[in-house]
Amino acid sequence: MIEGTIPESKREQRLKAARAQLEHAISLMRNLAYFSQIGIDPSNTNPGAVRKTCVIPQVIIESIQYYQEMAASKNISIELLNRWDQYKVIGNPDLLRQVFMNMADNAVKYANSGTRITFESRAQKRTGNLLVEITSVGTPIPIAERTKLFELGFRGSHARQKVASGTGLGLNICKTIIEGVHKGDITLESASNGTTKFIVRFPEYSKD
Repeated sequence: MIEGTIPESKREQRLKAARAQLEHAISLMRNLAYFSQIGIDPSNTNPGAVRKTCVIPQVIIESIQYYQEMAASKNISIELLNRWDQYKVIGNPDLLRQVFMNMADNAVKYANSGTRITFESRAQKRTGNLLVEITSVGTPIPIAERTKLFELGFRGSHARQKVASGTGLGLNICKTIIEGVHKGDITLESASNGTTKFIVRFPEYSKD
């Protein structure tokens, strides 16, 4: 395009393709950077052993801001519900940001145009856990693939059909960080109407 060899009629298509490749490269570099940190000390899933108070709404807002523009280009909105509930956990804010960035990236890629992606945190009285639920609407995920999605390198059939590029690293990293660093867990629910919900559980939390 800079050299003027791309016809006007094809410029928008080429720009979208270049943007998609750039977004994929950024996601890949971010995830590989995490793995390089783990490789320094495989027994320590918390690089630098950073332990701080993490304000969940703040971490989520910092994470999803990177994907607002990409979502808007697909007529998708990303919203943080009940943002004034200041839930807090002790952990590594950089790694938690990595988790929610991966979740936002994943949701925007596979959500249907014209839908809404929501992040919502709430206390579960029955278990005493803090839940962060990421909900989107797209293609239903087959039951047989739901647990495999967290395996290193695995990409579901719906992902391969909808987005050509992908590494299969993002959800595995989310699982590693939540389980290894924050002693919680992450699960997936997917309904037949295409509503998919990732649930991140923290066993310990506080609230102002």
